[in-house]
Amino acid sequence: MPSIIIDKKPSGEYIRIVESYRDELGKPRSRTLFSLGRVDSFSPESLKRMGQRLYQLGGGDLKDLLGEQVKEEGRFNYGFVLVYRKILCHFGIDRILERITKKKKLTYSLVDVVLLLLVERLNDPCSKRSSFFHQNEYLGLPAVPLQHLYRCLDYLADHNKLIQQSIYQTGRNLFNQHLDVVFYDVTTFYFDSEQEEEDALRQKGFGKDGKVGKTQVVFGMLIDKYKQPIGYQLYKGDQWEGKTYEDMVERLKKEYLIDDIILVADRGMINKVNLEATLEKGYEFIMGERLKTLPKSVKEKLLNLEDYRHNWTSSSSDPIKVSYTVVEYQDRKIIGTFSQKRKEKDQKEREDKLIKADKLLKNPSQLKKKASHYYLKNTEGEKYEVGDEKIKNNEKYDGILAIAYNAKGITHEQALDHYHHLYQIEHSFRTFKSYLETRPMFHWTNKRIEGHICLCYMAYSLLNNLQLRLAKNGSKHSEQTIRDHLSKMQVSLVNQGGNLFYLRSRKTEISQQLLQAVSEKDLPDLFPKDQVTKYL
Repeated sequence: MPSIIIDKKPSGEYIRIVESYRDELGKPRSRTLFSLGRVDSFSPESLKRMGQRLYQLGGGDLKDLLGEQVKEEGRFNYGFVLVYRKILCHFGIDRILERITKKKKLTYSLVDVVLLLLVERLNDPCSKRSSFFHQNEYLGLPAVPLQHLYRCLDYLADHNKLIQQSIYQTGRNLFNQHLDVVFYDVTTFYFDSEQEEEDALRQKGFGKDGKVGKTQVVFGMLIDKYKQPIGYQLYKGDQWEGKTYEDMVERLKKEYLIDDIILVADRGMINKVNLEATLEKGYEFIMGERLKTLPKSVKEKLLNLEDYRHNWTSSSSDPIKVSYTVVEYQDRKIIGTFSQKRKEKDQKEREDKLIKADKLLKNPSQLKKKASHYYLKNTEGEKYEVGDEKIKNNEKYDGILAIAYNAKGITHEQALDHYHHLYQIEHSFRTFKSYLETRPMFHWTNKRIEGHICLCYMAYSLLNNLQLRLAKNGSKHSEQTIRDHLSKMQVSLVNQGGNLFYLRSRKTEISQQLLQAVSEKDLPDLFPKDQVTKYL
């Protein structure tokens, strides 16, 4: 009968297939049928395949050799929960929610409810109702009733300032960054509704999304140069953006106790009241200047391109090159910048408006509120014509942008660089609107609206913090790349003879970077179902 033996020699262990027999005298002997070589020259997988093949050649059924059949019972994502729960705890938001749970004597964990809504918003934004039906797709989250998903928005609304302050304080400590420049801007989030209510946040106003006739809210936000959020405030949809500035400056001083900073904002914020409010609080500013409203003497200097003798190039990844000049005016410096690229853009926009004007002239009834916008003037009654003087006057400003600042201790180039980084807050708004799909909103009451915005603000904060952690480790990744690889971090629930195990998906380099960024270990390759709480 053939058998396998292992010969141990000084040079290593060797595999032989031998056969036992008896010689002419009847004594038991053995002879080598095959010498397979050193044991360490074979991988475990190759030996397993050889054994299975030999078993089949002997007439055996491979299923008997493998034992009980393995079946997949389900598949779950663990990446979003594992990574974002760690950052949520870093911000201390879990402690805030736990205190609310105890204070309100809730029968459920507010942390679990909010975490579900956050990972859904960061994974695949949808309604609260849809999140309820998707919750069984995640590993490590207990079941949450639908009504709790809606009720948690009320608690977030009531405690949004505490959450904002916690995110600001702990978020900055991770990177030990000095706050020296603060960027402020506003945007609007629209509703899928045209119905207004008196004293409600939902009002019709000038929307930045081009949704004419829709109700909206105005959202003002402060960030630093790393896109880390400092705070936000909601205003009625009909609020003028310049009016929000004074309120946010007051909050910086009163609620955040922030001193010695430079506030950067666009030209929509510059007016006498806002400038006085900035100076009164002891802040310095860099703001877009309304060039066309300046006195004639100042304007003429800024429109004289022969004075643009200095050059500046931005420090961004997509550099902008401009020439500039500087004029002193009312205790502030005004930098006039000229860009050929911007000039071409201004010319193109004017040409498009003139094409539109030609179409509107054929339908005068639509011109009452739009005439001046398209260089048209009303000659008599309902007769309009193109105003050549308006066009000629507008051409003088092609390619020119003015920036005012009073900050001491910085150069003109530094002021330009700070103002250029205002685009960071525009990118942040894009994240809110496109990636997190904050709008359109379907909530009706002020509290639910405030709770929804607070939830999206938290999701933005988690995502930006993760990106900063990755960049700190030398592995920058886009929002979509992060989403894609967190989505791939899955486990399969497998059943083998009544025994349930979780089998983790294959690791990727980026998934390891994501876990390393938050100082988390990955799940084991295989572990019993009843041990899931040990790892999540």
